[in-house]
Amino acid sequence: MPSLVQAHDRVKAVEWTPSYVEHQPRYPTRYKLPRKTKDPFRTLVREYLTMEQEKDDRQYGGFEDVLSRTARSSDADLGWLEGLKLALPIVVYAEYGAEKCQSMLVDTVDNAELRAGYLAQAMDERRHLNQQMYLLRHFAKNAADPAGFDRGMKVRGDNIFARAGRVCFDNFYVNDPIECAISLQVIGETAYTNPLFVALTQVAALNGDHATPGVFLSIQSDEARHMANGYATLATVLSEPDNLPMLQQDFDRSFWKQHVFLDPLISVLFDYFGRGKMNKCYYKLWEEWVADDWVGNYIGTLEPFGLQVPKYFGEAAERLKWSGHTAAMVAAASWPLHYWRWPSMTPQHMEWMENQYPGWYDIYGQFWEAFSCLEDPSMEMIPLQGLSQRPFFCRTCALPCVFPKIDESTERVRQYNGRNHAFCSNACEEIFCQQPERYEATILWDELWDGTSLEEFVVTRDLLRADGKTLIAQPHTRDDSHMWTVDDVARLNFEITDPIKDVKDAPELVKQPDGTLVLKTDELVGTGA
Repeated sequence: MPSLVQAHDRVKAVEWTPSYVEHQPRYPTRYKLPRKTKDPFRTLVREYLTMEQEKDDRQYGGFEDVLSRTARSSDADLGWLEGLKLALPIVVYAEYGAEKCQSMLVDTVDNAELRAGYLAQAMDERRHLNQQMYLLRHFAKNAADPAGFDRGMKVRGDNIFARAGRVCFDNFYVNDPIECAISLQVIGETAYTNPLFVALTQVAALNGDHATPGVFLSIQSDEARHMANGYATLATVLSEPDNLPMLQQDFDRSFWKQHVFLDPLISVLFDYFGRGKMNKCYYKLWEEWVADDWVGNYIGTLEPFGLQVPKYFGEAAERLKWSGHTAAMVAAASWPLHYWRWPSMTPQHMEWMENQYPGWYDIYGQFWEAFSCLEDPSMEMIPLQGLSQRPFFCRTCALPCVFPKIDESTERVRQYNGRNHAFCSNACEEIFCQQPERYEATILWDELWDGTSLEEFVVTRDLLRADGKTLIAQPHTRDDSHMWTVDDVARLNFEITDPIKDVKDAPELVKQPDGTLVLKTDELVGTGA
């Protein structure tokens, strides 16, 4: 009987590429990778599968034997469960992208040690995807208001924020496989896994939701291995000095594209759907887990090898304090477009916001008070109609250009290749200019639905309840309040428009010899660029 080490070495020696044919990677990489490195995952696949099977048995057994029988999910806070209608379909897509990333790496990376880790992680990601789909099914059967839990997977491509989430998580499997691994393992799973799976687990439990913590903690128990995979990938790439310049650029770009969507999303889930029950807000947890732990400790250990803190980290930290609140305000203002209900803010919740974010009330307090006044259909108005101008959508991140605050945004409009393109930030504009061919053809939400009435959008996107008249989305979660119907929406006479098409004479971007873009200046005009 061979020892565990011998058996492990034998598994690695089998490899997956036949010797009688030359392997041609379907996903080529620009990086140089040595064939022999340290093994990040010294567990045989046979043992790994047994361990994961036991975890699944405990989780699914708990669901069926306890939760369904006692119907505890029907007792959870209604506002928190509405947040899960938004979050779960987005996270499921992230798991799908993560699984595809591992398959690409297995095909590309000619290194047995790394590939053993990628194989196990691919099975992890499929398992997580199934767990979260099961959670959606559980709430669709047991939540007090299940409408929307069955719709998120179907309509996420038509929703403003779920569509931006898809753009964010496309970075897990679109582009160079090593850049995808950095985006997933080094940033998504190392910097943001605690805010997503640990913090939200605590919020769920405080809101009486006993189903989500079991799933999220089971998933979180696999993330340490994924972090080890990411560190091993990063260390392998850094062992070749020629890789460093493009690694730094990929690292900078990947961090911003994760931050720009994930931080507002988690902040909204934590601070608004969490109902102010935590003793710390998301901004304070981000300072501990992302700024101190990830940047200070994890990235700090790699600085001797030349890797620097992401270029856009300072810009991200600067706008983080208010970006979640601005995202919540825009999402609530556009509530009929979604597949979840928005809970009104109680005086206690508003006081918690002001204590956690001093100055919050002066910026956002009046909006939430007005939001409560407009929850009755007899007012014949939604908050979106009160905006003096519809926001543009960012060509790079696909989010509305409203950050960090709606009246102090860093948006800018450029013209390139005969079209106007808006950007929410300096970072998104720079990323677009680095790879314009990747983003310029993106069809944004307002471009897709330009000229569509709100009534037509709600009906054709199947955002109605079983009676065929009542909207899934509502501006409240109370049972005793009037529920908006499609007839109420029709009376608003509201039309979706794409405001950027009317912008004239935006500054022009021009292509340079290396394929990147730069803002056209008088000097460039003289050179004919």
